[in-house]
Amino acid sequence: MASADFFTRLVAMNSIGPNVFRPAAPGGAKKVYTCGNCNTSHDAYFEAETCCLPEVFTEYQCPACQETYGDEASAADCCGKAGSGAQPMQCPICMRAADSFEIAADCCLHTHPTMTALGRWRVAELAESGTPWAEAIAQNVNP
Repeated sequence: MASADFFTRLVAMNSIGPNVFRPAAPGGAKKVYTCGNCNTSHDAYFEAETCCLPEVFTEYQCPACQETYGDEASAADCCGKAGSGAQPMQCPICMRAADSFEIAADCCLHTHPTMTALGRWRVAELAESGTPWAEAIAQNVNP
């Protein structure tokens, strides 16, 4: 069984690695053009227009998870104001994307030798509020 220190070091290393979702530079959501036939997003209107030759929709993409929305405000709010210190909504151990911070915290931290279910819930709550994953885990490890 891995020690608690192992998880702390792994999360700290993953937080600076290339697999972590990186919010885009400040400036908010990115405008994309969606093919009306196959729903593929394109950076240029012409690309979307020539994709399947359908009607093209203009949407806005979350800078962190690339989910698209009909208005810029929804895209900017998608992953907790990405770009303002928000943590990625992904497991801090295996780096798998998750639908919520609770799911991300439960993904691999359930194998943590000293962390309880309540501790994982608190980690998710802290990460959602912008606390780095490594700090959130360190605050909720039972000695």
